Amino acid sequence: MIKKITESSVSKMGEKALRDNEIRGFSCQSKKTGKYFYYEYKSPVTGTNRKHPLGKHGEVTVDQARTMARAAAGDVATGNDPQEQKRERREEIEKARQNTLRAFIEGDFRSVTPEPTADEAEKNIKRHFSKWLDKPMSHITPFDMRKWLNNYPGAPSGGNRIMNDLRGILTKAVAAGYLEKTPMSEVKRLKEDKSKKIKYLTREYEKRLLAGLDEYDEYRRDLDNQEGKFADMLRPLVMVAIHTGMRKGELLNLKVNDIDFASGVITVVGMGDRSDSHPKKKVRTKSLQTRYIPMNEISSSILNDWLDQTGYTELVFPNNSGQRACDKYIDRRWYKAREAAGLTGKIDFHGLRHTFGTRLAELRVDLVTIQELMGHESLDVTAKYLHTSPERKHVAISELAGY
Repeated sequence: MIKKITESSVSKMGEKALRDNEIRGFSCQSKKTGKYFYYEYKSPVTGTNRKHPLGKHGEVTVDQARTMARAAAGDVATGNDPQEQKRERREEIEKARQNTLRAFIEGDFRSVTPEPTADEAEKNIKRHFSKWLDKPMSHITPFDMRKWLNNYPGAPSGGNRIMNDLRGILTKAVAAGYLEKTPMSEVKRLKEDKSKKIKYLTREYEKRLLAGLDEYDEYRRDLDNQEGKFADMLRPLVMVAIHTGMRKGELLNLKVNDIDFASGVITVVGMGDRSDSHPKKKVRTKSLQTRYIPMNEISSSILNDWLDQTGYTELVFPNNSGQRACDKYIDRRWYKAREAAGLTGKIDFHGLRHTFGTRLAELRVDLVTIQELMGHESLDVTAKYLHTSPERKHVAISELAGY
């Protein structure tokens, strides 16, 4: 029905729609939930017929709806689409909601970041930057970051690592269009002592550790009545770590099929698959790159004996249920053996990997080979092993005397 839409005509209308005879496209339509005003038009953007809602009668008066219809008609006349503008406003509101640090790290950041990296970054951000989580990322300033870094209570390297997580998040926020530029470009890293001594097993410490493992094995045998060469996984795990340089996570992810005794090579797989014991976690190395580590007599013999004892299950070092062991499962055993050896505070499990790198450097293995064996992304990381061992420096100075 075409007539001027008024409060009276709307109150008397039945199921048929009213179409205004003054503003083309302005209508009122009856639904089960009430009477609604619309502006109908052909989009100058898409060329399709569209219906732009103006509001529900009772919440919006006829005069208010008429004013909105005129405004929408003016938009269309100037080449704009009211519905497109409405959609863009919704997107802007959603973008503003997503613009907080919390929303981004829980949302779009994860869609472009490997799961372990995202998990670690989210944990650090929520722990150290809790006051910034619900601020728009554009409100986080270089001043805020410099202030945080200068007040960081730990070692500079720790502060830099945490700030690197934030750096990566904000860089991806720029790529996603949430920020125009990252404020991190104005933030300098804290100066680090790059020659800081790392913890590794000296020959004396190794003797003490082996004695501690003997004491630990006796404890486990009494506790579990375990038969076989090894009381449990700890001794083979420790020895393989020392002789391959593999990270703890890489050892716990290691599968029997990754070991080729015929060629004497362990394959450290960069990316796993969804059939792993943890189906949601398919990353198996920190760098995501596969590498190949030759076995020496010690690592080969220990792995052979250990697999003979455990029956060649899928994982080389599983927990009691045959699943991937968690860090705490290993750490409880490692701490007890380390305590028995009197090495508490002297060495951590990652120090076994440092031992591998340091000993290769003492043997004057070239840096590129050490880098490949250890899976470092840059030679700068590998180079720290050159200045770790005083023995290597003593040899160099001694050789200088005879030059």
